[in-house]
Amino acid sequence: MKRLRRLLELSPGKALPWLLGALVIVIGVLDGVDSGLWRTLLFDQMPPIGPLFILWIESLLWTLALVLFGIGLLFRSRLSWFMALLALAGRLLWLADTGRFWADPALSLSALVAGLVLLKTGNQYRRSTLGAGTLFALTLIILLLGYAVLGSFLLGDQFTPPIHSLITALYFSVVTLSTVGYGDITPHSVEARLFVSSVIVLGLTVLAVALSAIILPVLQRRLESLLMPNRVMRPRRNHILIAGNSSLSRNTYRELNARKQKVTFIVSEPFEIAGENKLDIVIGDPTDIEVLRNVQAGSAKALLALSDDDSENAFVVLAAKELESPVKTVAVVHNARNLARLRRVHPDILLAPQVMGGRVLAMYLTGQEVDASKFWDEFLTEAGSGPA
Repeated sequence: MKRLRRLLELSPGKALPWLLGALVIVIGVLDGVDSGLWRTLLFDQMPPIGPLFILWIESLLWTLALVLFGIGLLFRSRLSWFMALLALAGRLLWLADTGRFWADPALSLSALVAGLVLLKTGNQYRRSTLGAGTLFALTLIILLLGYAVLGSFLLGDQFTPPIHSLITALYFSVVTLSTVGYGDITPHSVEARLFVSSVIVLGLTVLAVALSAIILPVLQRRLESLLMPNRVMRPRRNHILIAGNSSLSRNTYRELNARKQKVTFIVSEPFEIAGENKLDIVIGDPTDIEVLRNVQAGSAKALLALSDDDSENAFVVLAAKELESPVKTVAVVHNARNLARLRRVHPDILLAPQVMGGRVLAMYLTGQEVDASKFWDEFLTEAGSGPA
């Protein structure tokens, strides 16, 4: 109930990933209803071997994939966004090709709307985490195993000895995908050999992709810790977070450090500051709410989005507002055209040094008197936390 109340309190832009994730899960369930999957599972009425059985297995795999991808969308996983988009597009093409698009308009139109909205809002799915990689790898393995079991079962008479049960098909698929190859079951027809060849090639590919999705993030973090001996890790409280490696962020760090403030950087790759050997640097995506939680952003004094990329600064502010204890946010904007866009995410302070510098320079060159107090008030009104 608490999560539901929080969802209802979110702005439409923040609630959209949750709504899309739920919609994709519903589409998966509707796909099972359309094919009779749930009825056959509940009443143990599996169709006989033939075209209906193929459709039943296909529906099972599609339903499972859509539900898994929908769960990933709830957490704004980039992998889940990409795979859900492909799955919905493939399903729509299949419905159109078989002439079933209007047979179940609820399923077809829901899939079409979800696909179009996902395509339009791809920039909201930026998280790449170990959990998302594991979900992606698990989905690939399940789909590949389903393909191998179904194919070997349907081509059962073309093996020696014949495969006449799903258990035997599962055994043969596992042995083949693991490249063990006992040789107790072998294909003897051209079709069966081609099928087994495709399973082996797909198995090697999927295994490589699945392992990289799970292992690479762990290895990357380990290598980063080894390559950064000056990295200080400690419990953080009443600290200041700086997202981004820019000249402004480094100069801000020097000023804060001179005032004995605890500062933690969140950046995508390691870096050093001349004369500083005790930087507290966390490698991660500052737009990822899990990364912000890991650096105790909720107990920080402020989160400074000081990247050279205005769009990244906006996403950092949006991620900070999703914390259970929102932190004070400061964002910098470099392009005057992005001022209005940055205001829409409502940072507590919005700085535009390029705008301020250009105005001061123009006033000086045209002989206009610069009233420091008036100028500062105008600057805060224009580029600060005023109304959007």
